[in-house]
Amino acid sequence: MDKRIEKTNHQLYKALATLLNKKPYGKITIEDLLQESKISRSTFYAHFKTKDEVLVSITRMIFHHVFSHSLKEESTHDFSKASLFDYTHLITHTLYHLHDEKNLIEAILSSESKDIFLRDLRNEITPIAERSLDLGILRSKDVPKELRVAEIVENFVITIIYWFNNGCNETPEMLTTYFFSMNK
Repeated sequence: MDKRIEKTNHQLYKALATLLNKKPYGKITIEDLLQESKISRSTFYAHFKTKDEVLVSITRMIFHHVFSHSLKEESTHDFSKASLFDYTHLITHTLYHLHDEKNLIEAILSSESKDIFLRDLRNEITPIAERSLDLGILRSKDVPKELRVAEIVENFVITIIYWFNNGCNETPEMLTTYFFSMNK
């Protein structure tokens, strides 16, 4: 991703976290985001149409990065040599990025924007759940695939909510273990 776009997104994410700690999501305006992030209206509208798009871009950015074919070592973790087909690493890597955005994710999960964020998180994790079943990484059990996928996705969401409700005390690796234990 272009460094200018990354900088703009980072400024908006930081501004959103700050604003969510001050007032409800429904009361936050684009003008509030612009003032808090110190980005111009034209820059904002070059990338987003609504504040909901800013919120949704958080999970999209994380998953786009995790599935990137050009991963580099990062300050908190290194999955640069991990296979895109190793679903344990994909889950752990996703958890690291959620943790890296801890202040923002905590602010989102404690606000009315939680439902929008979790809906998008479900949308992003669904293909991973489907592929995990197709590859036999997770068992399908004796239920329709659609129902099993929904169970796996909800287990991921429950795991994230649990983790953030408990201050992210466990490591991403431990949460990955919990997630796979829940989905045996």
